[in-house]
Amino acid sequence: MEHSTKTNSASAHRPRVIVTTSWDDDAASGMRVAELLGEKKMRGTFYVPTGQLDGGSRFTATNLRSLVAEGFEIGAHTISHRVLTELSPSELEQEVSGCKPILEQMLGKAVVMFCYPRGRFNASVVRELQRAGYGGARTTRMLCVDAAFSPFEMPTTVQAYPHTRSNYFRNMARLGGISGVVQSVPEMISFESWVQLGKKFFDRVLRDGGVWHLYGHAWELEKLNLWTQLKEMLEYVSGRDGVAYLTNAQALEFVKAQGEVGDPQIADREHSLAH
Repeated sequence: MEHSTKTNSASAHRPRVIVTTSWDDDAASGMRVAELLGEKKMRGTFYVPTGQLDGGSRFTATNLRSLVAEGFEIGAHTISHRVLTELSPSELEQEVSGCKPILEQMLGKAVVMFCYPRGRFNASVVRELQRAGYGGARTTRMLCVDAAFSPFEMPTTVQAYPHTRSNYFRNMARLGGISGVVQSVPEMISFESWVQLGKKFFDRVLRDGGVWHLYGHAWELEKLNLWTQLKEMLEYVSGRDGVAYLTNAQALEFVKAQGEVGDPQIADREHSLAH
């Protein structure tokens, strides 16, 4: 599908489409991500560990307040980015509950969303998040565009990172099950790059409706010089008729309002490809 589909007289009849983005960790290069998103009138959620907000190559409190003022969301990502499934109950409580008030005091507003370090979580982790008052959490499950998911298992569609085809299938087999792999076969057959894959899934969402979710790490964009690819991806999905560009929390609220969010039993989840 070419970019000429941005304006379409039939767009009013298109299934509802949501585009959301999320960016993990505390690299100050996240401000460049926000600038690119803002240029395209897109929104995003920045998941930030609170343990090292000290300027230099990392976010500062001023950076985070600036992001909120520009319409972006700040989500929690623990204090020290430790893998939550490996912690004792007291350590788990500290990492999950301790970062939320720090961010809320810093920002002057509630922090709704959480992101699991390295994508690992289980039922105990989810219960701790619920006790701490979070409304939802994002995982590292990829190649998903469905608008039906548990609030604490928000999936993603594509990561801004040059994964191999086998890595994507491994991610889906571990986190999405066999049905997820089967659903992704058409897009994976002609897989060339993460940008091309993201475009194919976006075309599917334009056709059938759903949630298209791009995630990544700003420090990886910088390290691998993926900025040109990111710009190409944002250009392709931005400015479309009939598309809502939302933060993660806004996207979750929208699908809740549509009655799409379920509450399946939470099982242990292994990370795959996450940082």
